[in-house]
Amino acid sequence: MGAAQAQSRAFDIPSQALDATLAQISREAGMQLLLAPELARGLRAPAIRGELDADAAIAAALQGSGLLAVHRGDTVVVQRAEDAGPSLADVTVTDTAFADATTERTNSYTASVMSTTTGLQLTPRETPQSVSVVTRKQIDDQDLSSMEAVLRQSTGINVIRDSGRYRFQSRGFYIDQVEEDGVSSTVPGSSSNPYRSADSMSELEIYDHIEVLRGAAGLTQANGEPGGTINAVRKRPTSDFQARGSFALGSWSGKRASVDVSGGLNAAKTLRGRLVAVAADGDSFKNAVEYRRHAVYGVIDADLGDATVLTLGGLYQRSRETPDLFGLPLGSGGADLGLPRSGYLAADWSKNDFTKHNLFAELTHYFENEWTLSTKFNAIDSDSQQQFAGLASASAAFAGVGGDGLLPMNNMQRYDNTGTQRSLQVNLHGPYQWLGRRHEMFLTALLSRERADSRWRRHMDSTSYDVWTFDPAQIEQPDWSDASILQNDVSYRNRIDQRAVSLGTRLNASDALHLIVGGRYTRFKAGGDYQYQTWAGQPDSEYGRNADVRKNRFVPYLGATYDLTGQTSLYASYTRIFKPQSNMDADGKVLEPVIGTNYELGVKSELFDKRLNLSAAIFQITQKNRALYDSASDAYVPQGKVRSRGYELEASGELRPGWSLLTGYTFNNSKYLETEGSRYTSGSNYSKHTPRHMLRLATNYRLPGQWRRLSIGGGMRVQSETSSLYDVRQGGYSIWQANLQYEISRHARLNLAIDNLTDKRYYENQRTRMNGINNFYGTPRSVSLRLDWMLD
Repeated sequence: MGAAQAQSRAFDIPSQALDATLAQISREAGMQLLLAPELARGLRAPAIRGELDADAAIAAALQGSGLLAVHRGDTVVVQRAEDAGPSLADVTVTDTAFADATTERTNSYTASVMSTTTGLQLTPRETPQSVSVVTRKQIDDQDLSSMEAVLRQSTGINVIRDSGRYRFQSRGFYIDQVEEDGVSSTVPGSSSNPYRSADSMSELEIYDHIEVLRGAAGLTQANGEPGGTINAVRKRPTSDFQARGSFALGSWSGKRASVDVSGGLNAAKTLRGRLVAVAADGDSFKNAVEYRRHAVYGVIDADLGDATVLTLGGLYQRSRETPDLFGLPLGSGGADLGLPRSGYLAADWSKNDFTKHNLFAELTHYFENEWTLSTKFNAIDSDSQQQFAGLASASAAFAGVGGDGLLPMNNMQRYDNTGTQRSLQVNLHGPYQWLGRRHEMFLTALLSRERADSRWRRHMDSTSYDVWTFDPAQIEQPDWSDASILQNDVSYRNRIDQRAVSLGTRLNASDALHLIVGGRYTRFKAGGDYQYQTWAGQPDSEYGRNADVRKNRFVPYLGATYDLTGQTSLYASYTRIFKPQSNMDADGKVLEPVIGTNYELGVKSELFDKRLNLSAAIFQITQKNRALYDSASDAYVPQGKVRSRGYELEASGELRPGWSLLTGYTFNNSKYLETEGSRYTSGSNYSKHTPRHMLRLATNYRLPGQWRRLSIGGGMRVQSETSSLYDVRQGGYSIWQANLQYEISRHARLNLAIDNLTDKRYYENQRTRMNGINNFYGTPRSVSLRLDWMLD
């Protein structure tokens, strides 16, 4: 027995698929374990907990399976009991045979496999693009409670506050679509309408981890920008009973409670279920700003025979908050007026009220020949109401608040939105033999339909108020049903339909060279209509239809990895993504889609028996066919072009047992290659609000020996100077975090998390900051104390 196997360690592995349990044991014990995929198919391991050496843990996992572990030198081979004795050459193995994407209770800051890029489950080193993951452990360590908080910790992601919500960018481009379990839905990325109702991400408690892909996602998405995408992976049921709850108290009267219960629902454990509930409410560092959220998530797995699993799940989520739409004003020349960070210059009746219903189903069948067929259905229905009024001036000529302290009101508006999204996705993948080598193939078919309806009402009011003495109760809410006071009352309906097929293969050209060749063909149709009830203060009955956009487009994907050693690979990739547009040329024809192209070169390594991933990449993204207005023809021409270049470095995983780390550095430089307007001249910065330099760091260390109940952690977010479209500058800054955990017992733990440790005063990134609008202070120092309890 080797030293790694002989050393006892504390295991805490829930009941799950046998291959996932064996993978986790081998990872935590620092050993190599080989397993033929067909041996573990359909088998589940019991929970493995307590002080055990690796051999004892493996034996416990294999109990009742008809399998046993045999030592072959420093390697452990799992095989059928009746087959004990054959040589290692008689056992079929693959590097990812026991790979599992679950990060819950792994105590890891990295995942073993990801599927966001192609649909194939590949390790980070096998994936020829830049990928990251924020695991369940990191989310819990830092007490992250929202998607924007998670993405602020992610390598290369720029979080933008806009119109009371957040939008996300990667490599200078907005993220237009996000995925849940690999199925995409549209969010307000580069869209000019940030009020659509289908954008709210679900509560983080329902997710196991968040995968981040930087660079075009052309194999899995269409109608998107080329910067990247996000895949949120939901929690799934476990066979054995487990329960977890938490209660947290935080700054500004923040309270958050959750419960998560999972386990078998019948004696044979062929029916398993999970229920997650969360509730949160609190105030903000801003006067009059408050929030209230709650969600319930349930999911069931049912084994339909030995090789088929049916999953049914649903989510109900409701949130209500008082938004800060316009921020605070600046003085002349962009000078800080010294207004308190708690300042809130909006009506106290402003609100965002959001409801989301999500139903999903998945049927997965495992064939004898290692092929897998899965069918996924996802349905989202959402409703939102947003109403607001605030002090702001969007005039580019606004010179700042004068000596009288007066700032005008930026009208009163209300949006009533409904949205539906339906997606049906079929995935088929598995291995095949060709020219004496084993390869993999994948096929994905997608049908999706999106509908978004919105009614916009505006009451014009430019009354000025003193910013130093302003009271949110001063602004009286209008009667939104009174048509006589409305300047605008317009209803919009939009629709998007997609049909797509992706096909590709991972060719193992040699022991070292691996190629991914594929493509996605998409048929895209979009359109909508509008109805005016009131315009410019007068009754109006105009009805119109937007031009229907119908496009068929093929997007190629080429990727290659070359293994320099068993731990290090070089990679290169090329892919594209397209985004239809509705602007028309002089002949009345809709312009060709905007095309984004991503080139990337890099190197990746897996160290310490795959417990630590390292990567370095250089990239270039170009986007062409951007619409430019031609005054001579009073139409548009597809001549705009931009480019983003840069490089990234990342490390994620375990530096040593008990010491986890995720850190990433991004350098990004973007510019216009063609003049697109007076503010968008050739050679100028395309994304001025994207920092050229971004550094992210999160780490956690469990103390050894008699101090092992205690864990300490920290992190930082560092970015260089940014500006806005209107040249409002924000200097570079560093935000520090710290966390401390104490294990009261095996069933209870305390977690103290502090964000913005030095109480740094800064403004958040925002594209359209002006002197009189869109200046948002970042959150001051905040503290949360959470009690976690666990039963199993």
